[in-house]
Amino acid sequence: MPGPIDLVVPNNGEFNVRNPRVDLGPRAAGGYLEFGAYLADQAVFWSTADRVLLLPAGYDPLWFADVHEALGSAPPPVVSPQPRTGRLLSDLMHDAAALATLRQALGGRPVRLLSWGATPELFLLVETIRSWGQRVDVDGVTRENEWASRYLDSKLSCLDLARDLRIPTARSVIVADRDELRGALAATLRRHPRAIVKSPYGVGGQGSAVVDSDDDSVAGFWDRMHDDPYFRTYPLIVQEFVAHAPGLGCPALDFRVVDGGVADLVLSAVTTTRGHLFQSVNVGVGSLPTEVADRIVPLGHRLGAAAGELGFRGWLCVDLIAGADGEIYLSEINARRSGAMHSIGLLTAWRAERDLTLSSHDLSSVRGPGPVSYRDRVRPAFLRAWAAGLRVYPTAVRGLAFPEPMMALVAAGSSAAEAEAVVRDVLAQIDSPPTRAGTGPGAPTPTSCPTPAAGSSDEPRDAGGPPGQMAATAR
Repeated sequence: MPGPIDLVVPNNGEFNVRNPRVDLGPRAAGGYLEFGAYLADQAVFWSTADRVLLLPAGYDPLWFADVHEALGSAPPPVVSPQPRTGRLLSDLMHDAAALATLRQALGGRPVRLLSWGATPELFLLVETIRSWGQRVDVDGVTRENEWASRYLDSKLSCLDLARDLRIPTARSVIVADRDELRGALAATLRRHPRAIVKSPYGVGGQGSAVVDSDDDSVAGFWDRMHDDPYFRTYPLIVQEFVAHAPGLGCPALDFRVVDGGVADLVLSAVTTTRGHLFQSVNVGVGSLPTEVADRIVPLGHRLGAAAGELGFRGWLCVDLIAGADGEIYLSEINARRSGAMHSIGLLTAWRAERDLTLSSHDLSSVRGPGPVSYRDRVRPAFLRAWAAGLRVYPTAVRGLAFPEPMMALVAAGSSAAEAEAVVRDVLAQIDSPPTRAGTGPGAPTPTSCPTPAAGSSDEPRDAGGPPGQMAATAR
């Protein structure tokens, strides 16, 4: 009997527009779907098993070949449906030729389905493959327990779990309309210098706004909230803004909820801008000080057990705040894979969970107007790095065609600082191609990153947001 095969389904975009309560509108929804396609290529790194990849049409075949050669693995089969709606699984289910190609690639074998998260379209795919006579094991929530995925993905669940498990969270007021929001914000700012207003459903910082107590900041919030579709739906949460401990980033945990508890728990630290917008993530043993790791790992096990009691199974990401007051606060839960997943996949493949730290940057600007050539502009820097034995990889390059070009990359090092230095060096080479000896991967590391274009950043994670608001989209 043939062995099992992985089917890797990066349904990032569909997951981020799945909530029927949030009216994103055609423009914002299209942006999230476009950026979901941009990050979908990172699924190349999720698994090294015998596998088939479902990727949106338009991935760069040279990039695809390069990263597999650099990793020393054979490229797997790829199925890409005709793009009609921008929704990967919806397009697949309406593409008879792509479904036939997928069926042939799976070869009648038992399937282990690895997805970004639970969506209605995912369950249709599961039932379709089962109708072909194949067993399908989903490494996530089932249709029967999909409610748990939706509930845990809402920030309101954090308030429930923080109360029940006695985990600190920022002092909060839940409001149901604009008048309550105005009053709660004013009351919060009277007792605290900063507040953060959150939608329960935001992605990567979108749906959140930090407000200072001065009149200009409050007025700016009321102007900005009209531009963020997440603020069009109540309830909203008004919280005291927790000042972050300097130099730590935001601690986070990725783990699988399984029968009996938690498995494959991985530490990470997220760097944000403006207090809440994702920029990058360091993943692995060196991402956080030992004393912080020792405090948050038990929290992960407690939250995972609570999620399991609700029926949830699969990957869960818990975002925390290390407060300047020394406390650890629960910030939010993402009931899905996260932007750390490709780093986790690499650490697992290398069996280096205790040895290496990876620094992942999904929103790195590339100097100049788009489109930028991967072959001519980006690839040479990585070829030099690979020749020097560095573990650094371009994880998404579709954004090189954006008007303000951007790309994603990840690097490994013995420490977070070493991995970040490799990222800076490669980005500097891409923006300033070497013209003389001494500017390759072994040259002194630049002291700063290239200046980012508007709407992106190269500072050292949620995933899927519209171009022009890229700083909110990658965790």
